[in-house]
Amino acid sequence: MTTIEALSSNVVNYLVWRYLQEAGYGNAALHLSRCWLRDPETLPFAPNVQPHALVNLLQDGLCFDKLHAEAAGNVRGNYHFGDDHGRPYSVRNGTLLTLDQGIPAHVLAEQVAAAAPEQPNGAVQEPPPKRGVKRKKPPKSNGVADPRPPELANGDAMDVEPNGASHPTNSVRAESEPAASEAESPTVAELPISTLSIGQSTEIQTEVIVDLAPDTLFVPGLKNTVKIIEHTSWGSKEAPLLLTAGRSLLNINNVSRERTKDAMAMVGTVGLKLPMAKYSVTALTWISANEITVSAREECSNETGEKMMVDKIIKIIEAGEDYQVVSSTAGLVNTLRWNKERELLLSISTDGERGSIKIWKNSIDSIPGWTDFTDTAIFDALWISDSAFVVCGINLFKIYELGETLTTQRSLDTQITWEALKYDPSSGIIAAIGVEGQSNFLGIVHPNDSLNLQTHEYPDKYLSDLDIRSSATDSVLANTPFGKSPSPPILLTTCSMSGVVRIWDANTPFKCLRRLSTTDQAQAFKVSFSPGGTYLAAAGPDAVTVWDVEKREMPIASWRATEFSSDKWNPGVNGEFSLGWDPEESRLSIALENQIAIIPMPT
Repeated sequence: MTTIEALSSNVVNYLVWRYLQEAGYGNAALHLSRCWLRDPETLPFAPNVQPHALVNLLQDGLCFDKLHAEAAGNVRGNYHFGDDHGRPYSVRNGTLLTLDQGIPAHVLAEQVAAAAPEQPNGAVQEPPPKRGVKRKKPPKSNGVADPRPPELANGDAMDVEPNGASHPTNSVRAESEPAASEAESPTVAELPISTLSIGQSTEIQTEVIVDLAPDTLFVPGLKNTVKIIEHTSWGSKEAPLLLTAGRSLLNINNVSRERTKDAMAMVGTVGLKLPMAKYSVTALTWISANEITVSAREECSNETGEKMMVDKIIKIIEAGEDYQVVSSTAGLVNTLRWNKERELLLSISTDGERGSIKIWKNSIDSIPGWTDFTDTAIFDALWISDSAFVVCGINLFKIYELGETLTTQRSLDTQITWEALKYDPSSGIIAAIGVEGQSNFLGIVHPNDSLNLQTHEYPDKYLSDLDIRSSATDSVLANTPFGKSPSPPILLTTCSMSGVVRIWDANTPFKCLRRLSTTDQAQAFKVSFSPGGTYLAAAGPDAVTVWDVEKREMPIASWRATEFSSDKWNPGVNGEFSLGWDPEESRLSIALENQIAIIPMPT
């Protein structure tokens, strides 16, 4: 049996001290360090404590309590604080002393006191904010000892008295620091009220969570049991349009940013032409601002009345006014990927047992330029250069090279069924999620070890989605809460239906940087970084949660389905759920069955 680590008074005090600084309660942190330990950063375990450790520790405890209650027969947990936690930071006055990580409160106070001249009225002049503060020894004058309460230097576990009071054992007083009288000890009120900003601001450290529900727009005209949404995709900045496709549905939606009371006036919907009647779109990809390619399966009958399924790849041109049939022999296509550099269309199809790869050089060619087959089904594919692509599926992870012929560049050995892929072109990292038996797995192919598919058993139940943020935007993370590093992390995010979102450093497999909880611990079906990499959204039918990953672990905004009647949004219906960002990261879209919600981001 594994022994649980005992919490010492120093560990508890340090976690509280760090939380007070991270949350902006600088005066409280200073007072705690005076009453406990002059420089908490000198404790031997301090370098091992991650940012926001106390909040994460408490959150893990709540999760354990919930699981324990469920295992005991869905009894009520021991810790339940209700839905209303009051107004965040109700005692803040907006100008409290705010400290950045790693700057002890007492050091800042001593530097301020030493540097600032006395004012006529006895007040201390407020210094301007500085980007860096070097530590220095506390000042002494004429041999007078530093007027501080004694340090509690023990690291032993806390002793608990029979009456419930706790006290640290083996308390000692440093010989060089005799006790001072209350008259000698400076009070918190004497501290200058200022803000120390080192790469962050007080705005970043607030925990206000914006409610996105009031400005939500629901796309009208979709309450039809025949038309079902199965795919959504936003266009480019040149054409910020929302493409919706599915069962008997292929529309382009132009959603206005100007708010009006009439939803119909805000959304211009155009149905795109297809040479099909009763059909279902199985895959799609944008070609340009006014061209898309889709694969669709049509149900029809032959001359004897027997039902048949006909699959076609169709290119929509002239902004939806016309179309070209690319192929009627590609089979049931589940993935379409466009290669913009070489203008190649990659299609993946399957018969349920084997996978088929076809690459089309021209939309008017009825025969693909390259073809290959796999022994097992293919579930996803991505271009990783203008001449190479990766496919994954049942016991399959393979990279192809496109030349005069289609050749296998690498075939990575695996017994896992890989379901989805993401690729970062700047770093060359490929990430995937998969399943084997009852376990979920996260996989990474790193360019430094390109012949090895590194795998990690996923810690949360029901892994559902992943996304990767381009390393081109991650250079700004060198001095963020993710840690100072000459090689900034490549942010990879995953989500699960257990309501947990994780952020990993794909450059250091498998280092988890953060563990985040969704709004109300709601299921997360999809997760996505915004196009510019600023925001991260996790969404399911019940809730949407948005973080600014460079600033804080707390969400900046949330959206709840409970804010709406079922005629506007019903989270209980069955169907494919989708999440997307518009190209200017100013709006989110979620879709389920025949419902589409457009959620504006706060400005």
